[in-house]
Amino acid sequence: MEKLAAKVLENFEFLKKMLRERGECRENEITIYDDPLTIVVRRGRIDFYVGEEFHGSVGKNFCTLSEVVIEEARLWLEGLAGMKFKRYAVRK
Repeated sequence: MEKLAAKVLENFEFLKKMLRERGECRENEITIYDDPLTIVVRRGRIDFYVGEEFHGSVGKNFCTLSEVVIEEARLWLEGLAGMKFKRYAVRK
């Protein structure tokens, strides 16, 4: 899971551009809603919530996810890490 998180975190700026219409994008975080799951991608970690309840984080060197979200988190990380960022680069 840490490898997937690392790939997502390394591409934070591209991800922010791609998701600006599908999530809440701020300077240092992107919030994605997939009811009841909420994913908050920050510059150094990715947090997972069910409703308002925190269920853990994953980053480049750590994974502290609860059993409640671990499978959904893996699927989300695979999806976010699997995006072809160069293909979606914004053209000037």
